[in-house]
Amino acid sequence: MQKLEQILGCSFKNKGLLKQAFTHSSCKQGTLLLDNETYERLEFFGDSIVSFLTAEFLYLKYGKESEGMLSKKKSAIVSGAALASVAKHLKLHKYLMAAKEVDKENPALLADVFEAMLGAVYLDAGIEKCREILSKFLFSKEDEILQSDIFQNPKALLNEKTQELGLGVPAYEELDEWGEVHKRQFKIAVSAGGKQLGQGIGFSKKEAEQNAAKEALASLL
Repeated sequence: MQKLEQILGCSFKNKGLLKQAFTHSSCKQGTLLLDNETYERLEFFGDSIVSFLTAEFLYLKYGKESEGMLSKKKSAIVSGAALASVAKHLKLHKYLMAAKEVDKENPALLADVFEAMLGAVYLDAGIEKCREILSKFLFSKEDEILQSDIFQNPKALLNEKTQELGLGVPAYEELDEWGEVHKRQFKIAVSAGGKQLGQGIGFSKKEAEQNAAKEALASLL
């Protein structure tokens, strides 16, 4: 853990917080470990910290952008894929304590552990240290994130957004198709949580799905 503290530039006063951030619930098996001694509660807390500081970063940087565009960028930056990428760069899996059957390099788990770590940092060192860490390891990758599929692929972003909202995985349904063979157009709807969120038209099913996802994101952001 000492090496991680050096990388983060944060020497923990309360080492127990750091240990908790990297303790998986599978460690409770056959032990007296309590729920509040694993990373889940810190992850819940850290999620809000990452979200708040990302919103602050974007609001201050883009003074003329609309709420919708800021929300879209924020969703990409705080997405599981983006956080997992940072966690992988920091090699957080090496510090994770978990049962042998747990895949420590699972992207979703890594993203959660990153958030738990930020929750621990906040409780031990305060908001400014969290801002410093996010600026160095996450916000510095903003251009890379916004040029990746996380941002450019609306289907990927919608998939993350609907699951974040508890709506499940989006489902796409072809509603219509028309035109000559070499100029076919398709109309597709996307739904999640039992509700249609958007429709899209395109010269391929893929394009129509992407356009439907864009409309759905606009309704959710």
